[in-house]
Amino acid sequence: MEIKKFVVGPLFTNAYLLVDGEEGALIDPGGTSAELELALQEVKLKYILLTHGHFDHADYAELFRARTGAKILYHPEEKTTFWTMGRTPPPLDQPLADGDRLRLGEEELLVWHLPGHSPGSVAFLWEKKKTIFVGDVLFAGSVGRTDLPGGSWEDLSRSLSRLLSLGEGWRILPGHGPATELAHERDHNPFLRELSHGRP
Repeated sequence: MEIKKFVVGPLFTNAYLLVDGEEGALIDPGGTSAELELALQEVKLKYILLTHGHFDHADYAELFRARTGAKILYHPEEKTTFWTMGRTPPPLDQPLADGDRLRLGEEELLVWHLPGHSPGSVAFLWEKKKTIFVGDVLFAGSVGRTDLPGGSWEDLSRSLSRLLSLGEGWRILPGHGPATELAHERDHNPFLRELSHGRP
């Protein structure tokens, strides 16, 4: 599976286009760019996947759905996030739940529900290549903020602890900023260091 990253929107969100064979999935289209528009012309988009409902990750979901016919998938608890942030939730063509598996070409993504940054935040795990699309749960050197409506540090701590349980060799592709490695974050991210030493 090929992964293409596009930085879009006013908050420089990482939108990811996953392509396997002729099928594609677009994660977190909070904006668009000439490069993304061109890439979308070369693939049959199957899914529009939202890690959560903040505008910088979701604002272009409905537009791309109208253009491509792709299904919009997100956790149903994020409907509240859309409303509290002053936006109408986009159509929910397929609700996501923890443990769901999504087929894309010959590949598969596993859904993890990781609340904390928002109630319905999810991550998408490509287990075959130990790669996780985490949205705003975890960043290189930091973690998602919990001061927005629906945020919870207690929930985020549990979600981060779950990520730590994955072990070695996992690559983290966050919603903003550079990619990182889970092992590196475990050792150097101050938020994860505390959790890994049993001090949530």
